Amino acid sequence: KEIVELLKSINDGKVLGSQRKLAKMLGVSDVSVSSWFSKNKKPSEDNIAKMAKIFNKSEEKIQEIFGKNMNEEKGYCEKEDNKNFSDHEMRILRLEKEVLELKMAMKGNI
Repeated sequence: KEIVELLKSINDGKVLGSQRKLAKMLGVSDVSVSSWFSKNKKPSEDNIAKMAKIFNKSEEKIQEIFGKNMNEEKGYCEKEDNKNFSDHEMRILRLEKEVLELKMAMKGNI
């Protein structure tokens, strides 16, 4: 929820297109930003510092937002693994998600 609000704050209240806008502001690829927001990777300390300035938040708050969401997601996935999917099936689903995100990012760059 906090991440969505951050994105809206740089894109006239819209989420659509905001990851691409943030990527340009930071000088990184759309794929990098997408991986942060899909909780697959954490932004570097340098990018955390830049985002703190962009979003007018402390670096600690930016770290908390990304760290908290990644930890919550990890816990959620672990619970879901036990309920519905085997570890192998979850790995396949995560890889399929990454492939789709990459395809979407590439379509936007063509």
